[in-house]
Amino acid sequence: MLGSYKRYWEPSLTEVVGLSVPVGAIATFLTQPLEFVKTRIQVRTEGIGLRQLKNELGVNPWRIFREIHETGGGLSHFYYGFDAALYSRLGYLFIRNFLYKAIYDQVKPVKPFNDLTLREKALLSGSVGAFAAFVTSPFELAQVRMIADGGLPQSIRRNYKSAFDAINRIQVEEGGSSALFRGAFAHVVKLAALNVSLTGPYDYMKEKIWLVFGDFGFNHFLALTWASFWATLFTLPLDNVQTRVLKAFPDPSKNRLNYQNYLDVFKQIYFYERIHGFYAGAIPYYGKMFLTAWLTCTLVNGVMDSQKKAAGLEEWQI
Repeated sequence: MLGSYKRYWEPSLTEVVGLSVPVGAIATFLTQPLEFVKTRIQVRTEGIGLRQLKNELGVNPWRIFREIHETGGGLSHFYYGFDAALYSRLGYLFIRNFLYKAIYDQVKPVKPFNDLTLREKALLSGSVGAFAAFVTSPFELAQVRMIADGGLPQSIRRNYKSAFDAINRIQVEEGGSSALFRGAFAHVVKLAALNVSLTGPYDYMKEKIWLVFGDFGFNHFLALTWASFWATLFTLPLDNVQTRVLKAFPDPSKNRLNYQNYLDVFKQIYFYERIHGFYAGAIPYYGKMFLTAWLTCTLVNGVMDSQKKAAGLEEWQI
């Protein structure tokens, strides 16, 4: 009977968390230079119309890369702020996957068909993802400020020594713990939009390619290429808004532009930079998006498939 169906194999809570966290660490390490260049581009692009400069001067990733590299820091310079990026990413993955799997395992056994509906899964994933993004937003704040620092005039640089030094100083200098959650709303919204805009197009394109070409090796690659484009299109404007909010100084005189609220950020980006301002850093952002998704899917799916085979599942069940 359909109602008595039981899964042959399902990853445990330990396996889910224990696999996603190290894979996230690898992806964060490999994509940090792309994140660094992207953020520097966004910092340079701010108010570019106001300064009457051509957009090309601010959005060329190769120009930015060479300029940073020629300062003498070498490749290690691109890893300034990596500790904050690592804490943010791993903290997010641990909290989201731990809560999702723990709640899923508690609710699933009492369902008639031993599973949750797609709507229930989406609601659960969105809820725990939003919570994880909010909790880890202080590290995101530290990361953006540390990367942006080198693009600011020497006299106003913050010169944070590490992620925890940044967090401690933000609390002391900017009004307590509440200052650590500056831009948390933007961070939560961006990650929620990223989950939707990446997974939806990926599943759609992978199915379409499978129906046309069958189960060939390039299905996964092409689906990720397509999905990363849509994720970049929908979430890069939010990422640009987030960067502006997070890097801002409490002292208005130190900021190139000052914003009253999130709507004002959108208005000023369009007024001074037009549509180009929303997509500053598009090339490295897309590269990071694709590489992160490809590494995550390839490594996680590879391990999971081997576990399923070891559990005795047939090829059609994997």
